[in-house]
Amino acid sequence: MYKITSRAAGLTPPDGHFCLVYPTVLAKMSIMLKMWRFFAFGLLGWVMMAGNPAVAAGPFTYRFPANPGGDPAAITVVGQPQTHHIVRYENLYKIARDYDLGFWELARFQRALDHFYLPWETDIVIPTQWILPPNPGSAGYLINVAELRGYRFFPDKHEVYTYPIGIGVFEYKTPIGKRFRVQNKAVDPGWRIPPGLQAKYGMSYMPPGEDCPVGNRWMGLSHYGLHGTHAPMGVGRLVSHGCIRHYPEDIVKLFDMTPVGTTVDIVYEPVKFGFLKGRIYVEVHEDIYFKIPDMLRYAMKRLQDRNLAGRIDWNCFLRAVEEQTGAPVDISR
Repeated sequence: MYKITSRAAGLTPPDGHFCLVYPTVLAKMSIMLKMWRFFAFGLLGWVMMAGNPAVAAGPFTYRFPANPGGDPAAITVVGQPQTHHIVRYENLYKIARDYDLGFWELARFQRALDHFYLPWETDIVIPTQWILPPNPGSAGYLINVAELRGYRFFPDKHEVYTYPIGIGVFEYKTPIGKRFRVQNKAVDPGWRIPPGLQAKYGMSYMPPGEDCPVGNRWMGLSHYGLHGTHAPMGVGRLVSHGCIRHYPEDIVKLFDMTPVGTTVDIVYEPVKFGFLKGRIYVEVHEDIYFKIPDMLRYAMKRLQDRNLAGRIDWNCFLRAVEEQTGAPVDISR
């Protein structure tokens, strides 16, 4: 998944007439060089954080196939992988957020990397490409719990935006197979704490602020909701009590483009098939809620349902099902 390109070896001793420079001057030059490098890395990180999320989120143009067996004009694989150059002191949490990925979305793709101790001066692949889940009900916002990601569709323009999410823990799973509608919206909301959690927090209502788990935006779906978070490291993980968390910068965008009444469908689909430029792709995710006893059998059933079994490279398909990287894999024959 990654390759080492070079590694900093430190400063080399000066030669020639520069050896006559006083040690104090050399020391000052060394300090200035270190400060410049620190500033440069910081500026690079800021530029990446400011620019990449918008690129990764969309909008992307899509076109669902006209028939289940494939359509040469279909476009259901959106985005494209990127390359990131790791610098000192970065970690996977920061890199994931810079590219608008959930934490596990990047960590599972780059499984050989430690989450915090990364090989600096290294190039890694960033999986900013996705297969769109089927959207037969034309939901405004389609949430695929299995991949920890949501898709905001605009069918009239054939455009889609996509955002990573945090979902419910095992004891409080995010509801699956249901259609909701956005019932209400609030900026800088407080949190009415469910009775079962009031003892934990010592209160029944938490006012808006930095410690409020619902973050800076709320869109109610009944007693569940779409909201931001005070802990961005939880996006892309199982962290909530059933609600759907977003990065603070993502929920602001989603909030502005999602009026009251918008439909929200929540599905669980760990195996997706997509089309791009006449080629067939598969994207396989881990069964995070342990709902599928046999992933291979499940994936083959999905393959047969799409009438694609005779058009794929079976070795590529089986490898994708086994590795479950969560990124699109070209399985065209």
